[in-house]
Amino acid sequence: MVGDGPVGAVGRKLDDHFGLPPGNHQHDWAVGMKAVVQLPDSCTLEPGTVIHTMGFPEPEIFGFFYVYPDRSASMGIFVPSWWESPVRTSYRYLQHWMMHPYIWRHIEGGSLRSWGAKSLQESGMRGEPFLCGDGYARIGEGSGTTNVLTNSGVDEAWRSGVILAESVIDLLKRGVPFTKGALEGAYVRRRREDIQNKELERAKYARDGFQKSFMLGMMGTGMAGITKGVCHLNIKTVPPSKKIKPMESLISEKMLRTKIHQIVDAGVREKKTIHDAVMAVEGWPEIPYDGTLLMSQQDALFKGGKVQAAGGFADHVTVEDPALCLSCPTHTCVEICSAQALTPGEDGGVPSFDREKCVHCGACIWSCAQLSATNAERSNIIFSAGSGGLHSNEN
Repeated sequence: MVGDGPVGAVGRKLDDHFGLPPGNHQHDWAVGMKAVVQLPDSCTLEPGTVIHTMGFPEPEIFGFFYVYPDRSASMGIFVPSWWESPVRTSYRYLQHWMMHPYIWRHIEGGSLRSWGAKSLQESGMRGEPFLCGDGYARIGEGSGTTNVLTNSGVDEAWRSGVILAESVIDLLKRGVPFTKGALEGAYVRRRREDIQNKELERAKYARDGFQKSFMLGMMGTGMAGITKGVCHLNIKTVPPSKKIKPMESLISEKMLRTKIHQIVDAGVREKKTIHDAVMAVEGWPEIPYDGTLLMSQQDALFKGGKVQAAGGFADHVTVEDPALCLSCPTHTCVEICSAQALTPGEDGGVPSFDREKCVHCGACIWSCAQLSATNAERSNIIFSAGSGGLHSNEN
C-alpha cells in the first residue's frame, strides 16, 4: 500500500518510472501553512466557527480559520503554484494574514501553540497516477483523491484507503494473488463505481482557469460547480516551473531595476532570502514580533515540533543539475521554504540545505523555477526519502 502523500518518495519514484496515464498531469499545487493558536479570553467566537478568506495578503492567497472547543483555533493560508510571483514567502504572508483587522481582533493577546506546513496536490483527479501494479496499490492524496471543487481532501483520502481494504479482503477470501490485473478488477473497479469518483470527475477541470488568471480561475470553478462539471474552461496547463516570472516582474514605481538587482546581489553575498527586502521596498510593514503569537520563522519552527534528524541519512533535498541553479534568476525554492532549510548557496549557485530544519512540506519541488533536463514535467529539485524536522501532533 503506497499512501505517502503528494511529495512522498515512493509515490514520486513510481510516477517517474511509469509516468502518468495519458492526459493526466500534476501541474497544480499549493503549500498550506497552518498555525494553531490559543485564543485570548477576549475572543467571543463560538466553537465550530468557520471563516474562509480570499484575496489577502495577495489576490491569489486563500485563508481559513476554524475554532475548536478548547478555545484554540486552527488558521492558515494557501499559497498556490499558479501564482506567478517569485517572492513566495509563505510564513511572512501568514503573519500579515493573521494581522488583518478582521482576524486580529479575535486573536490579539493569544499565543502560538504549534505551526506546520505541507504541500497539496491540487490537480485532483487530473493528477491521478496509475493506481496499482503487481503487489502494490496507491491510496490517499498522492493517488488523486483531492476534490478541487469542494476544496476537500481528508475524507476522500481516507475513503480510498477503505476501498483498498475492502478490495484486499475480497481478494484474500477468493485466494487471488495481488497482481496488477487482480487489483484493477477489485480496487480500481471499486473506486470507479464509488460515489466519490463521480464527485471527483465533476471537479476534474474546475481549476484550469487559474493557469491564466485569478478571475478566470474563479469563473471556471463557479462554472464547473454550477453545472456539476459539464461546463468548464478549456485552458492548457503547464508545469509550475513555467509559471514563475523573473524578479524584474516585481519592478514597480517604487522599485527601479537597479534596486531589484541590488537586493538580489545582497542576498547572494549575505546568503539571505530576499523577500523581506523586496516587501520592504514595496511598502509592506514589518512584523511586530512579540515572541508569543508573532515570532520569527526559526522560533516558530521549534513550536512546530521538535527538530530531530536521525544520523546516518543523506540530504533528501538535492538538485539534478547544479548548473541550472547557477543560472537561476529567482531561487524561488529558497524563498518559499517553509522552515528556512534552504538558503542561498555560494555565488548564487546550488542552495545550501539543512535537513534538521526541513519539515518535508515539499514546496521546493514545485517552486523550483528550473525544469528538469530529463523530465519536462519535473523541476530541477530532487526530493528523496530522508530524515528531518517533525511537525507536532496537532499539526
